[in-house]
Amino acid sequence: MKLESRLERLDRAVEWVVGGLVAAMVLAGFMQIVNRFFFNVSLSWSEELQRYLNIWIVFLAVPIGYRRGAHLGMNMLFERLPALAQRSLLIVQELLWLVLALAIAWFATRIMVVAQNQTSGSLGVTMDKIYLAQVIGGGYLALIAVRRLVTRLTPCRLIEIR
Repeated sequence: MKLESRLERLDRAVEWVVGGLVAAMVLAGFMQIVNRFFFNVSLSWSEELQRYLNIWIVFLAVPIGYRRGAHLGMNMLFERLPALAQRSLLIVQELLWLVLALAIAWFATRIMVVAQNQTSGSLGVTMDKIYLAQVIGGGYLALIAVRRLVTRLTPCRLIEIR
């Protein structure tokens, strides 16, 4: 199997994981509402679970948006630049994304060392598992940045990046 095919499968898998996490977050919120209004019982763990699922969703969805070119941008000045300046700025952009991704992952690993001794109030999960979202999301973001950078540096682009 070609590398590009494997990377596309990884992309689809991450998208499915994000979808599953969103579904779990919605289900936990729905269960909280049903229990509170119909049974007059509040679930002690649902709000905390939703918060942690949201963290995982964000750190996995940012790379998805970046890969798809879905992040906001200001193109008025960019489009008026000559082609060489545009290409140079795009390469700098990819390098900055790579630096951001590596910084997120590296600093999160530092925080995880401390967080492994802390547990969440309701779920009893060690907090390093929550910060793992930043490490995995940062690693995935770095992988996408490298892919985009290689594509931008390749003279004959077969795949167009937005």
